[in-house]
Order: sequence, then C-alpha cells, then structure tokens
Amino acid sequence: MTKIFNLLLLCSAISTAALAQNCPDNFLGTKTLYPTPNEKYTPGPKGYEPVFINYVGRHGARHLTKEVKVAYTYGLLQKADSAGALTPQGQQLKQMITRLEKVEGVDTKSISDEGRTELQDIGRRMYAQQKTIFDKQLNLNVGITKEVRTKQSADAFLSGLKEGLKAEPTIDRYNDDTNLRFYDASPAYFAFEEGGPWLPLMVSLEKTERIAEVNKALAGRMFTADFAGKLSASQLDKFAGDVFGFTTIVYSLKNEISKAGFTPDELNFKAFFTCDELQHLGKVDVADDFFKKGPGINANGIQVRIAAPLLVNFIKTADEFMAGGKYNAQLRFAHAETIAPFAALLGISTADKPTTDIKRINIDWKPAQVAPLSSNIQWIFYKKTGSNNYLVKVLLNEKEVRITGLKSTTYPYYQWNDMKAFYTKKLHGYGVNLNDDMLKYLKDLKQ
Repeated sequence: MTKIFNLLLLCSAISTAALAQNCPDNFLGTKTLYPTPNEKYTPGPKGYEPVFINYVGRHGARHLTKEVKVAYTYGLLQKADSAGALTPQGQQLKQMITRLEKVEGVDTKSISDEGRTELQDIGRRMYAQQKTIFDKQLNLNVGITKEVRTKQSADAFLSGLKEGLKAEPTIDRYNDDTNLRFYDASPAYFAFEEGGPWLPLMVSLEKTERIAEVNKALAGRMFTADFAGKLSASQLDKFAGDVFGFTTIVYSLKNEISKAGFTPDELNFKAFFTCDELQHLGKVDVADDFFKKGPGINANGIQVRIAAPLLVNFIKTADEFMAGGKYNAQLRFAHAETIAPFAALLGISTADKPTTDIKRINIDWKPAQVAPLSSNIQWIFYKKTGSNNYLVKVLLNEKEVRITGLKSTTYPYYQWNDMKAFYTKKLHGYGVNLNDDMLKYLKDLKQ
C-alpha cells in the first residue's frame, strides 16, 4: 500500500510540475523584485549641481508578515489530512508549507537577504550619481515607520551609501507613522478599503477572470471531492489567496531557502497552478492595489488624497534646506501603501492614470514598475552656482519621470518655484495648507 501511495505521489509531482513550470512571472505585481536600473541620466543644465535629496522608499524584499501557522490554509490542510481528505497533490502542498515554515523561522515581518541587497545597491548608486552631495560634511535625516522592516531597510540602504563616503555622516533618526503610514490614521479610508465605489468593478473583474472557478479547481486538486464540496466560496477564496501569497513570497527568499537546506523546486508553489490561473489571480491582485492604493477610478479619490501629509512633508523639508537647514538628504523608508498613492498624488505620468475600464488595469498602471519591492521616489535638487535658483529632477525607481500638468523647458528638470506652486495648488484643492495638522487632516478625511 505504501508503494502504491508513493507511486501516486510521484505521478502527482510530475503532473503538478507540468502545470506552471514555464509560466512568465508577470503575475507578481507589487511582490516583484526591484529591477536594477540601466539608465543614462540627462546631465544637469550648465552651472547647476546637485545639492539636496528628498527620498522615500519602500522596504526591501521581505519575509511573510504573519507566521505560516496562522494562515487559514495551514489549518485547513491539517484538518483535511486528519480526515484522510488530501490528494497526493494536497500532501505535496502540505509538505511544501511545512518547509516554508522552516524557512521563515522567526523572521516574519523582516526583510530578506534579497531585500538587504536591493537597498544596499540603491544606496551605492545614489552615492555614485550624487557625489557632489555626499563628498562633504554629511547630515542625514532618516525616517522609518513602526514596522521593523523599515528600520532594517534604512540600515541596509545606509550601509551601501556609506561604502563610498570619505567620512562618517551624522545621522538623525525618527519614527513618522503620520507621514509614512498615513493610511493607518484615517477611519474614512478604512471604510473605503472595505467597500468603495470600486467594488462593482472588482466584482465584475472577478467574474471576467473566473476567480470562483480558479478557486474550485485548485481545491479540487488538493482535496477529495467530498471535502472540497463542503467548502464555502469564502473558504475557497481564502485557500487560493494563501497559496497564491506563498507563491509570490518565495521569490524574495532565495537565499533563505538555500540556507534552510532546500532547493527552489521544493518550495515551488507556482507549480500548483496552471499558467492561466496565475494570470487570472494576478490580474485581480493588481486591480485590488490599483483601486485601493493607486489612481483607481478617480485620481483625486481618497486613496490618493490620503498621501497629502507626505507631500506637505516633502515641500516643507525642501524649504527648510533652502533656508539653511542642516540636512543634505531626507531619507524615508516605508511601504507599498506609501509609494503607490504618493506617486499618483505627485502626478508621475506612469502612475497617475485612473480608469473604469478593467481591461486597462496593468496596462496604464503597472505595479511592477510603480511599486515593486524597494520602490522609491526621489526629488533631487540642483542649485545654480552663485544664485538662489533651484531645479528639481524627479525619479521613480531611479528613472527620470514626467509630472502630468507641470511644464518645463528643461525637462527632466523642473523649476522648484513652479513645482512648489503646482503642488501647493493641488493641496489647496484638497483643503490642505502647508502648516495644517496632518493627523487631524487624516482623521477628518471624507470619502
């Protein structure tokens, strides 16, 4: 009997491996690893040199944010196993999740080795590109959130940056959940996440992508027909969502998987899906981010306006520098929920287009390009020698970008006075002044 079971397990492994081994990885969305830029930057206008950087970045590639054991799927598989209701593929999945638990260990919520490398490399490139800023007495102001992965990301970034420095910088550190986790402080935004005007479009997309069928098909491969048939639509959705989440997280854990003594194939959750299923789940995952964190159906919706505190902070810290402030760079480390709405609020042309056409999602707004792991937005200030004239170049993920509606005769460089006026006007349209209490703004925000 044991030999028969092992044979079935082997056959299942072969058929499972055939499901999605050669599928493209374009379903990862915001779990995409940071792409190394290969940019040729536009030289600054004659007489200008970089003097100040305003930066906000997402944490690096990471571990899961919750222990494997608390996942709905973990308990469901245990229950099914006890009832003898796991198929050979279900047994494979259970074993794979057990391996993932060993890989994760006590590192949940932390960045991974991959994430550490991403941030170090960004720091190294920043130094290489802006030596005139960093080859002097350096004072840095470094902001993080309450989550440990943002501190780890800041430390990794700074370690890469410091490799090129001639002297140890002065570094001030602070926690800033109001400006960097603004989405946590607004009751109206919580309500929007649960069911805003985007909901009918999301329901329509799930039908178009046949998500209910995908969920049933996955469960049908893992459980006996009787057991799978008793699972509700909600349970099936949770199950598929967990497995899809495990599928996307292992890309960030390559080194940890090897350290734990496993091969990539031994944690290849991708192989439990067909290529089509991954594409369907990926489209819905992207849409969820687009509607709730990106420009969504309204570029002035609450999911964008909620980032106003960070824009105010960027403007005020820039003004402080020009008034003789001590910091050469303002460096902030936060989350995808910070970067995506901030990019939309700024009007970055690849990140600010709303739509009600579900076919346009992941075409006009691509999360892998807007908010991948370690994603970042930089304002680099250039000053003309002997004057008080400043230009600003905006980078998204270290690429020069255009600001929708803001004109410049020296693109990608914008006149700071024009840029400040442009954003101040936008903030005023939201009822925001630069000296307002931003925590109160978030609490008073309406959909």
